[in-house]
Order: sequence, then structure tokens, then C-alpha cells
Amino acid sequence: MGTKADDFIRRLASTHRVVAIGGLAVIAHGRNRSTKDADVWLEPFSSPREWAHRLCLFCEKFPGLTLHGLPGWKLLTRENLAESVDETGMIRINGLGFPLDIFRRPNEFEADDFDAVCLRATRTSDGTYLPDPLDLVVTKLNTDRQQDLEDTQFLESLVRKHYAEVLPTASIDEVKALFDRFLDWQVCEHALKNPSQEVKDLTLRCLEEMAAEGDPFCQALLEKRPIPYTYSPPAL
Repeated sequence: MGTKADDFIRRLASTHRVVAIGGLAVIAHGRNRSTKDADVWLEPFSSPREWAHRLCLFCEKFPGLTLHGLPGWKLLTRENLAESVDETGMIRINGLGFPLDIFRRPNEFEADDFDAVCLRATRTSDGTYLPDPLDLVVTKLNTDRQQDLEDTQFLESLVRKHYAEVLPTASIDEVKALFDRFLDWQVCEHALKNPSQEVKDLTLRCLEEMAAEGDPFCQALLEKRPIPYTYSPPAL
């Protein structure tokens, strides 16, 4: 990535909360892939107008930038920036060496979700927040892009690895919280290793519900049959 863009993001994160999303965030989680742009989620403030005003003031520190919005990456001005970001949730900045997309409302999130995502995120050395894998997955839902599908598979493999480590010894409240965020037959398989009868009962109920919806792997677990499928996480 270009140093001008790196400097922009670092200085923005020094005065505002900024969550890294997109390819840079996936790479930070350990996936070996390239990216030609950057995506960040800037805290939403009280309104699109305030968000636009603060961003414009910050952009004045970097002469030569242009701001663009969808559809068609039309050139934006101070007068129509707030309206554009209210409609589409984001703007693009050119002039930093590569496109930088700044979101007020990322894909599948509302602006009000920002605080919760920040609380689950990890602060990085450049001052930005790295969202947890599941929050990053949400930003990639329903995009119909192959890259996002591959990123999602990688991120879910990280989640499954974490769940495999914590579920066998987690309390019932911890298990409920984990299930609320992510649940499939592999998660249930790990939860069944927990000695707590409460956890086992909850897990069996979840398996029964998913089996009733047609999941053959959940049905196989319930019947204690070998799972007719071997999961292979994507290569790092």
C-alpha cells in the first residue's frame, strides 16, 4: 500500500475511531491474498451531515484529494456529500495512490452497530481497530463476489478453530453467547464434548432444529453416524 494512504488512515485513526474492513482486515487476520484498495469504517457520529463535515475537515490536510460517490463514482462536493453518504453509506477518496473507501454504514450493518463492533475489535499498531472475524464476515454477506466468498470461508475457519478450543470447557452462558453469534454442525460437535449436561441438552436441541430444517450433517450427529463430509479450511 502507498505511504500517503497509510499516513491518511493512521492520522485519521489518531483522532477518530476507525475500523479496518475489506481486504486489509482479512490480510491482518492471516489470509495470504492481495488487495488493490482499502476500506475503513469511520465512526458514524450523530448524523450524516456531521460525519461529512468532519471528514471534509480532515481531508483538507491532504491537498489534491477528490471524493466520489455511487452510483458511478460521481464527483462529490461539500454540498452533496452528506446526502450521498446517507443514501449509500460510503464514499471513495482518490488521490492517495489507490482508492480508499470510507464507510459510515458498511454492508449488512447499521451505523448504530459501530460501538458494538468496536468493543469486539482489537486495537492495532496504526491506531485502527481490527474487527473480530464474525463481524468481518457480516460485511461480506450477499455480495455475490468470489473473493468475498473465499474470505468468508477463511474467516469462518478461524471462528471454528476458536470455538473448538473454548466450547469443551465453556459455561452454559458462554455457550449460549457463542451459539448466538455462529452455529453449525461442527460447532455442535465441539460443544458435545463439554461435560455439562445443560450444554449437551442445549446443543442437542440446536441440532434437532437444524436437522428439522434439512441439515444432513446435524441429522448424522444426532444418529451418531459418521459425518459424510470432511471440512477442509481454505489455504492461508
